[in-house]
Amino acid sequence: MELRDLTNDETVCLMGLLREVIQADDDYSPAERAKMRELRDALGDERFDAAIDEAKRRYAGSRAALKEHAKTITRPEARRAMYALLERVAASDGVTASEKKPLDWVASWWDLKT
Repeated sequence: MELRDLTNDETVCLMGLLREVIQADDDYSPAERAKMRELRDALGDERFDAAIDEAKRRYAGSRAALKEHAKTITRPEARRAMYALLERVAASDGVTASEKKPLDWVASWWDLKT
């Protein structure tokens, strides 16, 4: 599955999860920025920006809202594609213990083998 095949709801959730992973180590590295540019290219500017804006609105200050939303993502192929991107972004500058925490949440919610 390509990231452009995600539903809008899945894309919004992905943006929220990406924020958790990227901000986990308090460092938005050049490598992470490059991965986000790749995602922007895959989704297109308009869809990327709309998903970011909606994620900010939905999850503003509420990790619990993001967690609950992530649990509603049911398509296995979407889960795998989203998790693969989360891992690539985290690994782009070396996965820290703080970045591993949100990855582990998602893997456990979605019953993914890591």
